[in-house]
Amino acid sequence: MSTRVELRRDAGPVGPHQGPWVRRRQVGKVWGPGDPAQLAELTDHRGQTLAWGLIGPDSEITLRVVSFGAAAPPADWLLRRLDAALAGRHALGLRDDGATTAWRVVNSEGDGLPGLTVDRYGDDMVLQIATAAMAARQAELAAFFAARTRGRLFVVTPAQAGEREGFTPAEQLHGDDARLEFREHGLQFEVPAPPAQKTGAYLDQRDNRRLVAELARSCGGRLLDVGCHVGGFAIHAAALGVDAVGLDQSARALACARANAARSGLAERCRWVQGDMFAALDDAALAGSFGVLVFDPPRVASSARDVSRAAGAMTASLGRLLPRVQAGGFAVVCSCSQHLGGEVLDAAMLDARAGAWTRVHALGPGPDHPVWPGHDQGSYLRVHVYQRR
Repeated sequence: MSTRVELRRDAGPVGPHQGPWVRRRQVGKVWGPGDPAQLAELTDHRGQTLAWGLIGPDSEITLRVVSFGAAAPPADWLLRRLDAALAGRHALGLRDDGATTAWRVVNSEGDGLPGLTVDRYGDDMVLQIATAAMAARQAELAAFFAARTRGRLFVVTPAQAGEREGFTPAEQLHGDDARLEFREHGLQFEVPAPPAQKTGAYLDQRDNRRLVAELARSCGGRLLDVGCHVGGFAIHAAALGVDAVGLDQSARALACARANAARSGLAERCRWVQGDMFAALDDAALAGSFGVLVFDPPRVASSARDVSRAAGAMTASLGRLLPRVQAGGFAVVCSCSQHLGGEVLDAAMLDARAGAWTRVHALGPGPDHPVWPGHDQGSYLRVHVYQRR
């Protein structure tokens, strides 16, 4: 028996311009078993078919659309979407034999595969499953990617996803000490494999790390990487001859950053400091002036209610850090919180009251992190580059 999701009379507009999510408050009735392993039909209150999608019976997002229109997707829609995602990366020049061997293979709604994120790290792949519908297809997904990688396959579930979506995670890991090795713009990196941060590293900042390194080389002075994780911004700058200081609260991340710098023969150019980016920041290594400041906090706003508090914390930290940037230097301010938009970053710079600044770049993730047009939730990463004047 098939499943049909019927919208309320007052559901509001539903279509490509509104994005692929249909929320519980828009739904009048669910007809049929509500099986996440099957495609569900979406209709308006008169019974007219609007779309087809993946149902989450226990989720606040009842349906994640995979195809708008009355015609049902073909039976092999999942394999077609997976093949298209791989072909898209190949067309972008992301291939195993390049100077970069880590990239996003599947970016959830951006590839028409809601709830599935896949990252490649050299010979290994990490599958992150965040919905009941993708959990129901885990065996098929694992078989598909196992046939397309020479290394290990990791399957992980975000801590809150199983509870939010009503499914029991079936994770596939390879020990607490497993490592992922990869190259990024010719530099060798190693990160802890899941369970770890995200899928292991923050691949969405890959191209931004190289751009910021080039800015640092151009303007002179040191680079300060606040929230450095495994050292990406600092190590890329060091590779271009820039002395760098990285700060992070995690001793494990800093040990990895130190080892990554050594792998590329850059240990002498990098210093690492353990500390809280929202605290006093008075370590001696952070004193003096810098040509570039990178301020890259973790997700500090999980909902719209958190925005005011998070913006205040960012403003306070920037107020302590921005005076250390030399004239003509750059501040790179990042947000990976979907609710903290670019306007919040601009406001934090103004409210920090640390001199005159102008925005010269408004960046996001690389092209291997595509976004479904109209799906605002998919545009989560903002990276604003400001120059001191």
